[in-house]
Amino acid sequence: MYPHEYPGALWYDQEEVDAVSKVISNKSPFRYYGVKCDKEVFNFEKELGEYLSTSSLSNKNQHNKVYVTAVNSGTGALEIALDVLGVGSGDEVIVPGFMWISSISAIIRSRAIPVLVDSDQTLGVDPEDLKVKISERTKVIMVVPMLGGSSKIGEIMEVVRNVNNSRKKDNLSKIFVLEDCAQSLGAHAFGIPGSSQASLPEGCYKLGTFGDIGTFSLQLNKDITAGEGGMVVTRDKELNDRVDALHNAGYIKKEKNNINWYGDIPYGWGHGRRMSELQGAVARVQLKKLDSILDNIRKNHSFFEEFFKKQGIKLRKRAYQNNPGDTGYYLCFHLPENLDDNTAISKGREIAKDLKDKGFNVWFLHDFEVHIYYNIEPLVKKFPMNDGSPWEDPKNSFHTQYKYDRGALPNLDHLLIRTIGLNMPSKMSDNTRDNMMNDLLVTLKNLY
Repeated sequence: MYPHEYPGALWYDQEEVDAVSKVISNKSPFRYYGVKCDKEVFNFEKELGEYLSTSSLSNKNQHNKVYVTAVNSGTGALEIALDVLGVGSGDEVIVPGFMWISSISAIIRSRAIPVLVDSDQTLGVDPEDLKVKISERTKVIMVVPMLGGSSKIGEIMEVVRNVNNSRKKDNLSKIFVLEDCAQSLGAHAFGIPGSSQASLPEGCYKLGTFGDIGTFSLQLNKDITAGEGGMVVTRDKELNDRVDALHNAGYIKKEKNNINWYGDIPYGWGHGRRMSELQGAVARVQLKKLDSILDNIRKNHSFFEEFFKKQGIKLRKRAYQNNPGDTGYYLCFHLPENLDDNTAISKGREIAKDLKDKGFNVWFLHDFEVHIYYNIEPLVKKFPMNDGSPWEDPKNSFHTQYKYDRGALPNLDHLLIRTIGLNMPSKMSDNTRDNMMNDLLVTLKNLY
């Protein structure tokens, strides 16, 4: 077995042990108070906000502040974000067909209807198809940079700003952008943040900070991990106050002199998704290691990228070719274009199985479980919530025009049956790398 795809966990050492031990010794695992609460979660939020507000290619300035609310899971982060953005019955949320099931389930739990948008060669949201899929019912556009690879977020934001300007003239409500960056902490891209108007000059910014709200995950497979956990981030102070309220008991805190620890101003029904001090302590240590982890993953990605290019094999297209900013978490390579669909599926499965048997962490994307829209049976069959929502809600009667079977997204469908994703380890010796390359050569020579 080659190195596992658990980037942050493989970097655990005595620092994480000491951080957790300190919380336990203080007998204060709850984020707001305790015997001796050191405010680990609060400090993690502050430190992550500072990290997200800077980029090696852009200047830090006073307008570039990023607010962070830490929660107990990435799924929880999505559900809170949609709630804060006012998503409910009668609304549509545009979402790519290549994602994780939580991207869909959060929409369903909001009683809204998911609308699938096709992908371009980056495997992310296609800005051109996005223009087609936006309707008067669109409330939120969810962008999901899967496997650490950025979508064309700059172009997407430009599309949304143009649409919102037109909607404003027609007295239609604003469309929000939600970036589900669960697997892309530390990635950056180029463009202009802001869904209504430019909030910052054109430049390089961290993923998750272009739209109205961004979410991240600290689950085991992510760049850094606390086992579980998530973050909701925004540049908007008012949105941040609402996120803070809903992640807790539903009350907004006053600037000063709050009577209650949870806040004094009723806002909505809280989700109770607070991050614990144990998670926060581990996350703080991991955040300090993030750049080193990403440097290693990117270095390994570049090595194998060159290897595949020498074999004449086409790779997943990057959104931004010059300093792309992807985390490099997975390297995706394509089967020959001249294969018919059935042959491509058979060949993809054969190559993936052979590589798995050799110990690689690899997926044939067509079979990538509930990362793919047509593999999510509850979506395809429109499973309802206990009260029949969202499908039986009269406000959502328009859902009958949307189908979720394979075929709904032609370009993505075409790519999925011709793409294999290979995990790039965060720790790997030169000897391991050479062995991986040799095993790859044998498989590609025999099966590709």
